[in-house]
Amino acid sequence: MEQKAKFIIIGLAIFTLVCLILFVQAFSVRQNLIRERDDLKTENTTLNVKVDKLTSSLRGYESKITSLNKDFENVTQQKQELENKYEEANKAKEELAKQLKEQASQIESSASRQEESALPQTNDAYWAEVLKTKGELELQISSLRDDFKSLQIANEQVQREKNSLVLDLNNLKRENTDLKRQFEYNQKLMDSLAQELVREKNDKTQIQDNYKTIKNENAALSRELQGLNSRKISLEKRVQELKESKDELARRLSEMEIMLTEGVTQIGGLKQRIDSIKSGAKTEYFNKQEKKDSVELPAIVVRPQPDSSALKAGNAEASVVGKVLAVNRDNNFVIVDLGQDAGLKIGDTLKVYRGERAIAGIEAIQIRRNISACDIKREADPIKIGDIVK
Repeated sequence: MEQKAKFIIIGLAIFTLVCLILFVQAFSVRQNLIRERDDLKTENTTLNVKVDKLTSSLRGYESKITSLNKDFENVTQQKQELENKYEEANKAKEELAKQLKEQASQIESSASRQEESALPQTNDAYWAEVLKTKGELELQISSLRDDFKSLQIANEQVQREKNSLVLDLNNLKRENTDLKRQFEYNQKLMDSLAQELVREKNDKTQIQDNYKTIKNENAALSRELQGLNSRKISLEKRVQELKESKDELARRLSEMEIMLTEGVTQIGGLKQRIDSIKSGAKTEYFNKQEKKDSVELPAIVVRPQPDSSALKAGNAEASVVGKVLAVNRDNNFVIVDLGQDAGLKIGDTLKVYRGERAIAGIEAIQIRRNISACDIKREADPIKIGDIVK
């Protein structure tokens, strides 16, 4: 019983140690999860700041693109206006050229007509009129040439403005392309950041779920630990009861030893009486003593001790025969005249016979050299002094 109690206590101690180790591991995992959660929170904050910055920069780029589109529209409108002016100037140039041609043809025709008409006329008035008309025509031609030169200068200026506007337009197109590329890059970056935020959110949710499961496992382990503590307390109470029962058994064994000692003294007296019977010297005294003490003893058979090698390990053979010397009903045991010399061991089971019928079963619990104390296991009829033991 002591070994069983020790095994139970050792098992409880090992189980408590395992539960403590699991609790420490769960606590460390919980601390790691809390640290990871704080790190994720800080990283989430930094990512939110970055997203805000990118959003603001994206809005700035969008405003820049809007302004550039407006500038591009204005430049396109100015280009269209200049092209319209250039076409009007070309039209005016063509008209002036036509007018010059018409006037030149008119002058030539008028000059030819005047020459034809001047052949018969030789007066000064006619030539004065011709010279006057020629001077007016030369003035008109010079004014037309000046207008044509001014139109050429304006045309060249419009062409230069057109080239500069084309260059500005190309620059605006390149800037627009760069801004679109930058916008696409920022959009992709925002998408990647959004995906990272979603992954971090999922990881955070998973960590929270793991934390909840660990918390539930920790609560279950705590409940199991409480149950084990209560079981340990009950086992300690059981151990205390076993110790008390052990003390009671020890007390009973001490009483049995005292009784065995008394039985040994009685057996010594019996042996002396047997010796006196053999010698025949004290038969009358023995009879008187028996009558005086009023003790009826059964016939005692004196036999040689059997060889211990003829016994099996654990139980005595059927050839080993003894008798019941004393019966203690209060403590439920008997004293038999078989001991170590007969090869009897603690734990051996014997049967008690009355005649040819087995009436009880007993088990050896204390052994001396010539006698033993046996616990009564089962009993069909009450055991009496003098019953045969095999």
